[in-house]
Amino acid sequence: MMSDESMTQGAQGGRSIPLYRERMLPRWWVWVITTALVSMVAIAYGAALGAAAGWVVAAAGLALVTALIVITSPVLQITTEGIRVGRARLPRHAIGTAVALSPEDVRAARGPGCDARLFVALRPWHASTAVRVDVADPDDPHPAWLITTRDPERLLATVAATMVP
Repeated sequence: MMSDESMTQGAQGGRSIPLYRERMLPRWWVWVITTALVSMVAIAYGAALGAAAGWVVAAAGLALVTALIVITSPVLQITTEGIRVGRARLPRHAIGTAVALSPEDVRAARGPGCDARLFVALRPWHASTAVRVDVADPDDPHPAWLITTRDPERLLATVAATMVP
């Protein structure tokens, strides 16, 4: 794994430009459920303490939930230096083959009998589309990365175009 600085530095010491970037934000239904939960709490406080308290709880709750969802949603980024998912980094020299997985393959890869050594960056709201990137470094404890993505074909094309020596 590489340090933050070495992953973001380019060949001439400048910052490496992201060639592919995706924040793994939840789908619409997660936002609806969290809004409904915050609304229920706000209504309860509003009924007990008055409408002003309910509106304050609603505004603060929605702001907090939104911030938590955005902060905890990892960023998938591919640069000329390698792949980064959240804080985890896979340097360019360690990237092997990459393949898109069907929904059945994703279920098999994370179900019973799967390889527990896989680096898994799956989000429940995107788990039907994923890419498996094999790790070519024999010293790495993870034989492959299993990464959720909204656009597996574009991710594979970017990896193929940039990671080939």
